[in-house]
Amino acid sequence: MHRLRLARWAPLLVGIALVAAGCGGDGGGGGGTPTAAIKEGGTLNYAADQEPTGFNNSTSKDNGTSVYNITINMFPQAFHAQPDFTVKMDDQFLDSAEQTSADPQTIVYKIKQNAVWSDGTPISADDFIYFWENQNGTIKSNDVASTTGYDQVESVTGADNGKTVTVVYKEPFSDWKALFGVSGGLLPSHYISKREGGWNTGLDKEPEKVPSGGPFLVQNYTAGQSLTLARNDKYFGTKAHLDTIVFRFLPESTTQPAALQNNEVDLIYPQPQLDQVTQVKALADVTSEINFGLSFEHFDFNYKNQFLADAAVRKAIATGLNIQELVDRTVKQFSDKAQPLGNRIWLTGQPQYQDHFGSYGKGDAAAAQKLLEDAGYAKGGKKISVRISTTAGNQLRETQGELFQAQMKKVGIDIKIANLDSQKLFGEALPQGNFDIANFAWVGTPFAVSSSQDIYRTGGGGNYGNYSNPKVDDLFKQAVAETDEAKSAELANQIDQILTEDMATIPLYQKPTFIAYRNTFANITDNSTSEGPFFASSGWAQKA
Repeated sequence: MHRLRLARWAPLLVGIALVAAGCGGDGGGGGGTPTAAIKEGGTLNYAADQEPTGFNNSTSKDNGTSVYNITINMFPQAFHAQPDFTVKMDDQFLDSAEQTSADPQTIVYKIKQNAVWSDGTPISADDFIYFWENQNGTIKSNDVASTTGYDQVESVTGADNGKTVTVVYKEPFSDWKALFGVSGGLLPSHYISKREGGWNTGLDKEPEKVPSGGPFLVQNYTAGQSLTLARNDKYFGTKAHLDTIVFRFLPESTTQPAALQNNEVDLIYPQPQLDQVTQVKALADVTSEINFGLSFEHFDFNYKNQFLADAAVRKAIATGLNIQELVDRTVKQFSDKAQPLGNRIWLTGQPQYQDHFGSYGKGDAAAAQKLLEDAGYAKGGKKISVRISTTAGNQLRETQGELFQAQMKKVGIDIKIANLDSQKLFGEALPQGNFDIANFAWVGTPFAVSSSQDIYRTGGGGNYGNYSNPKVDDLFKQAVAETDEAKSAELANQIDQILTEDMATIPLYQKPTFIAYRNTFANITDNSTSEGPFFASSGWAQKA
């Protein structure tokens, strides 16, 4: 899964902007109100279906849940998205975060005096400044998931020995709480700035050496096998209850229920599969639930492809595609709430939602063929052949690709399935543009408009297919600066209408989350924003 960074409302769509770090207290994860008597210590084994591509979640290469599930435990952030989609300041990290002036817009952050990285270095304004300088778009060689918001900041300065941070905007930015926060955690600037590869790849190797400002730190990492998080005893907030959390890499989704049954793992949070949910629900002493949150499944087009660069081909694909069949054969088999999605910014159930895609996705092969013929793709002429790529081992996605292949065959378009493991898909193929059609999900935050911007604007870090429309760029600029929520939402819907007219991407359906855990653990809860359940990891514990 990819997170929508603040840009990405984040890769579920929420707003999507995307992802975060574990904290205690009312403002962070913390685990909420204890539901049972607990004991200190112990290990929780987590079945991870994707291995991290690196450890800088603010790069396009690492902007996915496989990375964020780890770094949310290490890198502090100003605000956290909550399970009810509200946003709260992390009161373990900050004393306050307030707008002190509207013209120019000025935000002042007060960092806890005792906030330090695990190597003893104070967390300070230097970390805020580094985070801003590397994401504001001025360093052209930087790989950045999203510059949204950071590119509207005029200055970031420190005072009070670096514990007071003042951020001044050159133009208004209504989603300021998404910066230095919900879109990803602050990095230890004193460490990464001295590493070979710096911002882009400086955190790719030796994660055991990376200083942590959260409740856990990386103890060891064996590629292809596991990664272990250990309690950060120098954490300045409420200490984690568990000694360790072990990420066991199980990319084949079908193996996770058996691993849970055999006590090999204690927690799974997979993209739900057809038989998986039924198997897990039959297990004794396991709690599970399905939720619909801020994520959506979609197809991305690569505009560098000779066929997909033609709007007629993209519209023919959208016309011949039968989305309802995809829904019925996949997610609707374990949730009757699943339905086709007609918007890329707002999700079904949100008051701002408008369906702009309803005339497409009905499986009209004849109309799709006519679109191609009218565009000069005569029968018997050059064959349209493109690849579709998704995460290998994900049974639901593999089924979806086969259905799509069969549907396009009726249109006369040859689809070649070219699936990749998650590290190659998200770490290489997407950011390097080595794909034709990509199927993945965006996971988001409550900041739907700003987090969507860099997915669709020219040159955006999440705009893997190189879509470009100056009108969309301009409307996004207006929408993220608009302080009237209704006006901003209307601008966002205008954007989505244009995205459909251009057939920039194809929205498929809102994606459910599925969490299951052993009943011997307490305080585990889902968070179907980009933060995921690890937002509360410091509160996880073994029952007494």
